[in-house]
Amino acid sequence: MKSFLILFSLLTTLVSAQSDITIPQKLLNDGLIFLKDGGQYFTYPLRMNSCEFLYAGAIAAGTYGLMYNDQTMKDAIGRETIKTLNGDFWDVPTYYGFVQYANIAAFSTYTVGLFSGEDEIRKVGRMLIQSLSYSGITVMFIRTLFGRERPYSGEGPWAFTGLSFDNEIQSFPSGHCTVAFAFSTVLAEYFDSIYSRVFFYGLGSLTAYARILNNQHWFSDILMGSLIGISGGIFVINEENNRESNNKFSISPTFNGVRFTYRF
Repeated sequence: MKSFLILFSLLTTLVSAQSDITIPQKLLNDGLIFLKDGGQYFTYPLRMNSCEFLYAGAIAAGTYGLMYNDQTMKDAIGRETIKTLNGDFWDVPTYYGFVQYANIAAFSTYTVGLFSGEDEIRKVGRMLIQSLSYSGITVMFIRTLFGRERPYSGEGPWAFTGLSFDNEIQSFPSGHCTVAFAFSTVLAEYFDSIYSRVFFYGLGSLTAYARILNNQHWFSDILMGSLIGISGGIFVINEENNRESNNKFSISPTFNGVRFTYRF
């Protein structure tokens, strides 16, 4: 009985200690999660199985096939403009895809959760930052590598210059769509309801439509950009769910040692 009481007291102390984690320790923990998950994300192709390679190949082939219809989609949907913002309703979903506003929202959410002690808010903010960062790095690498001309250039859908650091020649994939869906996917799947999915994925879809309407991207651009954003968000959500379901007993670093925690 005595040994049971000692064990129970130890476990109670370990669980209650979680609420005493300081802000620097939380920042350290979240930073380590960011780096660990980022490493898993960017090295994932090295761990893909044959089925996953087939899926990736099918997506690449499908995107290439869609390029044959890019001009048709542009002629059917696009309007005569070279402006991202045109002073109408479609400016709203376009703003939703601006990376600077998404970053402000993500970091603000994280900061509020960090200083208020609301760990769930902090976690959502951290996941948004992760999704935007991993997806953003991926899309910028591909855009720079391919150097595709934008629809308003008049060069057609097959105008690829190759390596380019000029934003005007970085149409593929769509950065706005990547941002919109990286942000939307985390929120849609975190709240995990039909309403959250309809609302947040709907916002992302409006962003995608606005990019074609405003003559900024080809259809294949928005498809690939959207897929990158969705995959980044799903990856972050899955990693978080695995961490919470598997790590009932965890070891977290502190500035003066380590903390052992057991979650009931």
